Amino acid sequence: MNFITQISKYIFYISLVLNAVLLMFLVGVLPFLLYISILANILLIWYAYQFVIENNKIEEDINSLFDDTEDFVKHLEQIHELEMYYGDQNLQNLINHSKNLINQYVDIQEKYYDVEVEFDEFDEEGAHGDAKEKEEEEIWPEEE
Repeated sequence: MNFITQISKYIFYISLVLNAVLLMFLVGVLPFLLYISILANILLIWYAYQFVIENNKIEEDINSLFDDTEDFVKHLEQIHELEMYYGDQNLQNLINHSKNLINQYVDIQEKYYDVEVEFDEFDEEGAHGDAKEKEEEEIWPEEE
């Protein structure tokens, strides 16, 4: 079947060329150029459509990857909260690393897609939001 589809493609291309030559011979150069323009526009519209479809597939894959990573972080946090592992530094480092990875995903989403996402800031100990407050206190010490 592959051989037959290959032959039909060649026949189609030959037909396009022969129709173009026949059109140019019968009515002149201007309708020939119009014919070429119409074919080029159809080709460009098809290419743009295929590009949009592929771009949507990539965006869906990236969003799926992002969601899976968020689920992974939640699972790590649940394990870290278990009585057996509570306060384990290796798990805490793994949680911090996974949160950094999520923040990098968010940066990529903001860079390549029209998405505005808010994400938590945390310091090395894993305290959310406190790092920015500490930085502000260091920059602007209170006057007494």
